[in-house]
Amino acid sequence: MGKVKKATRKFNQKHLKGELERRNKNKKAQQLAKKRELKKKRKPSNDPTEEDEGFTGIEEVDDLAEFAESSLKGADSDISKFVESDSEEADGSNDSTDSENISALLDDDDDDENSDPSEDEQDEADLDNDNDEEETFKKELEAMKEKDPEFFEFMKKNDPNSLKILEQNSEDNKSESGDSEAEDQDVEMIDTNVAETKESPVGMLVTIKMLDGWEKEIKRDHSIKALKKLLLAFYSASHMESENTGSSGAVYHIEGMRIFNKTISTTIRVVPAAFNHLAPIVNGKLDKKASKKWTVMQALIKSYLASLLELLRQMSDAAMIQYLIKESERMIPYIACFVRYTRDFVKEFLRLFGSPSADDGVRILVLLSLQQLVLLAPSEITDMALKGIYLTYVRHSNVKNIASLTTIQLMRNCGVELYGGDAKASYQHAFVYIRQLAIHLRNSMQLRNKESFRAIYNWQFINSLNFWTEVLATYCGDRAEEQPELCATLESLVYPLTQIILGVARLVPTAKYFPLRIHCLSQLLRLSSATGVYIPVLPMIIEVLESPEFLSRRPIKSTLKPLMLDSHLKAPREYEHTRVYLEVVLESIFGLLADAFASQSVRIAFPEWCVPAVLQLRRWRKRVGKSWTRFSKQLQGLLEKIDQTSYLVQQKRNKVEFAPSNLAGANKFMQETSPEETPIGIYAVSLRKIRAQQRATLVEAEVEG
Repeated sequence: MGKVKKATRKFNQKHLKGELERRNKNKKAQQLAKKRELKKKRKPSNDPTEEDEGFTGIEEVDDLAEFAESSLKGADSDISKFVESDSEEADGSNDSTDSENISALLDDDDDDENSDPSEDEQDEADLDNDNDEEETFKKELEAMKEKDPEFFEFMKKNDPNSLKILEQNSEDNKSESGDSEAEDQDVEMIDTNVAETKESPVGMLVTIKMLDGWEKEIKRDHSIKALKKLLLAFYSASHMESENTGSSGAVYHIEGMRIFNKTISTTIRVVPAAFNHLAPIVNGKLDKKASKKWTVMQALIKSYLASLLELLRQMSDAAMIQYLIKESERMIPYIACFVRYTRDFVKEFLRLFGSPSADDGVRILVLLSLQQLVLLAPSEITDMALKGIYLTYVRHSNVKNIASLTTIQLMRNCGVELYGGDAKASYQHAFVYIRQLAIHLRNSMQLRNKESFRAIYNWQFINSLNFWTEVLATYCGDRAEEQPELCATLESLVYPLTQIILGVARLVPTAKYFPLRIHCLSQLLRLSSATGVYIPVLPMIIEVLESPEFLSRRPIKSTLKPLMLDSHLKAPREYEHTRVYLEVVLESIFGLLADAFASQSVRIAFPEWCVPAVLQLRRWRKRVGKSWTRFSKQLQGLLEKIDQTSYLVQQKRNKVEFAPSNLAGANKFMQETSPEETPIGIYAVSLRKIRAQQRATLVEAEVEG
């Protein structure tokens, strides 16, 4: 007997009985029709069109269509699974469950490449033309028991109703032939064979010899049989910790870490190469047309992806997680073919991305995998990835200590990289979330109570502003020439984001929240220097210097250790009004002053632009310089660098030949000179290096402590 496809077997198991009843009715109707035709033949007829036509199968197709419609209306319908089980699944909307994947792997037919693809079609045609479907199905079940008792046992556990047809056929044969004893003996022999085949109550034990044999067959002959067996063993290994492993139809059983590691390493090393041979990847995408066995291969790919996903969920070791993510990256063209598994992998990648136990290497690998998935998967996956990575970053952006700043910075950089792919999707998400921040700020400004202020003055809100600041500064400034379309799309969001940051900085203008204001000023300077958009930051910096904390109030002496403002949004109660706290604030303010002047140091109007700020700084130095001697000297050095830069710009400006009304020429002034090459720019870079060294020292001390 020829081999039978899995789809035919499923149909026989679930729908054959009802279909046979309908065919019997059709046969009776056909017999009546033939009798009528015979009566007509007895009478002479002059109409040449009245000929005895043979059965074309149209009636049978119509009945099957009615069956499909009626079944789809029912609550317990499975006809859609049958129809789509072997169809090409581009969107993966009806992906099979793990039990169905195992059922596909348990199919022990000869599916190797050397088989003739036309044999399946010929066998189906023979089955369709068979006048006695009940007898054929009975023979198939008996042959399946003898040839593949493992699948029979799996079917007996998971779908016992499908075997009732065999019992009914046995009763019919006993009533017709009277040979009930022979039938009972056959059933007992089949049950005995099944019992003998089952090595252990949890499945056949996997050995190293078996794994080596499967690996040789796959590499040498590209055997799909061996590939199925290896995937079944891989499934058992990945579900070792699951409670329902024994009842999930697992054929193989893994015992010991040695066998477990051997199974995992062998599968991950061999299976992707086998998939690439049987279902090749062309130009980074899966070419289904080049695969002659795609119907079979998609079930195998699903099984491998499900097992790999389960392993990712169970692993806690960072090195092992990195290894599995790298292997998952090799399977991305296959993952992108099934939307269900694409969603599952994106969710798992995002979970690992935000896991506190994950290291930097895991997060970078997750970013690379998500970037590839976004390129191959449909737009809904792109939206899911962009939204997921931003929300994951926000959930885990609460700064607890100095060491957590590095992790948050890395997560922010990864999110910014992912937003550089699709310009349209990036703009939509950026617009929605920036608008959301604006709504929160508006509500807080209207209510003006402690609860509304807490909704704004927290690390999640500030780090959200940091995220979108970095996105706009990167793609509208640093990398604008690389992606002009993305720059043109996101550029309109610079103004609303600037207004939000300004509103947050001035919401509670008290000395306790100087650290938060410094964070906001840093964001504005980053945005202004990268995009070239002028933002009036200097007045807000000087507001801090002219606060009563420095001008009229005498600071409290304290022996507290210096405060690291990077990890604080407000001053702790014991630091308020102390000299230690105010000295740290002054150091940060002078660094911001240097950065603000440096960002405008190559502008043609720099000598005139800096005059008001220079006058206020000299006035401040004259009034409180004696109380802050160290900072008075530092401010004197800053003012000298500003004067040197003004002199440099004036010398360059004296050589120009265009008028002040020539805006194009003014914008190109000193275009070849970097702001970091001017005297004030060199001074600002040196201050940034000192702050970076101090921060690194504090991080190391905290990690060691």
